[in-house]
Amino acid sequence: MNTGFFNISKLGLLSLRGFSILAKFLFTVLYFRYSEAAFGTYSLIATTVFLLVYLLGLDFYSYANRAVMEPGSHPQKIIFNQFSLYLILYVILFPVVYLIFRFENFNPHYLWLFYAVLVTEHLNLEFYRLLFVFKKPWAANINLFLRNGLWVLLAAGYIFKYQQIEIDTVLWLWLGGNLSALLFSLLISWAKRQKIDFQNFKIDAQWIKTGIIISLPYMFSTLSYKTIQFSDRYLIDWFMDKKAVGVYSFFDNMANVMNILIFTVVISVLYPGLVESIMKKDKNRFSQIYRQFKKEIIFYGLGIAMILSVVLPFILIYIGKDMYVKQFHVFLLLILGNFMLNLSFVHHYIIYAYKKDWKIFKATFIAAVLNIILNLILIPVLGISGAAIATFISFGTIYLFKSKDAQNLQAGF
Repeated sequence: MNTGFFNISKLGLLSLRGFSILAKFLFTVLYFRYSEAAFGTYSLIATTVFLLVYLLGLDFYSYANRAVMEPGSHPQKIIFNQFSLYLILYVILFPVVYLIFRFENFNPHYLWLFYAVLVTEHLNLEFYRLLFVFKKPWAANINLFLRNGLWVLLAAGYIFKYQQIEIDTVLWLWLGGNLSALLFSLLISWAKRQKIDFQNFKIDAQWIKTGIIISLPYMFSTLSYKTIQFSDRYLIDWFMDKKAVGVYSFFDNMANVMNILIFTVVISVLYPGLVESIMKKDKNRFSQIYRQFKKEIIFYGLGIAMILSVVLPFILIYIGKDMYVKQFHVFLLLILGNFMLNLSFVHHYIIYAYKKDWKIFKATFIAAVLNIILNLILIPVLGISGAAIATFISFGTIYLFKSKDAQNLQAGF
């Protein structure tokens, strides 16, 4: 394991991820420049997709991927049953997706396009996770670039040329990116395949049932986390308007750059080793990875926060949105909250390795309830500043709970 903060592999991954970030940055800035309200509408649709992705998968990956990493596992059997469950869920949960789609008053003419984006987004997310489990961060990040970078760059070019973009055009471009990423992942899986044993391709209903039960706390944890991450947009729309959603989403997207970069160069690289060291009771390796994990998150987190804090006001002035510089504190609160969230992942994967998923749920659920209460109180009074305060406090709460639980588990290692 390379313990350096900088190496060729990390710089390469960072460069690849940087293209996606640049594309998302251009898309966000241009969309926001020409219409805060239109960008707010897009943000609500994208948020709904990201939330429903987790409903479609029931967070079953938390059970399946951990099973793959256990010594003596049968990956082909596990992955076959995992994806068999997903295909069933796509059919069963369509009525639920339809009701949510209509409840949000989205245009019914692009329901099937919306659902195609949703399903392909989920399939790609599962391939993305598996590629990390099999220690192929480059392939995983190419998958991510195709579904979250290339099409976004095309959309940014479209906005630059026409100074607007319709939501169905965005969805078609998004679907194209997802399909290209899915094709790439299938080709990589085929090229790297082991000898296929068709005896593994049998539905194990009992294993799936057990996995669903075990995954429930993790699913509830993820939904709680996503509530913190995205509910503020819906409540801002409820109490204010889509223009306010657009302004808040702009600051939040900029703060989210920290999450993307830290996951790419730190979390995705180190968490499999951290989990394996606990499973194999390798105390020396665990201590080494744990120290590196924490140091690198602090190093990259603070560096990214400082760079963005200096650059963003100039970006607002350059695109003619200098009126929002006075709300720059919203961004500062969001990026500090994200820093606390990323730091909590050091402890999160310790709890995950010990299979204490209900402790993860407890931390995120308490934080989610607190987040909703704070948003309901603060948004009517402070506007988007209130939403940022709620997010900061909620992510700080997650950090405090997870760090305490992880320390208790480490005491018995």
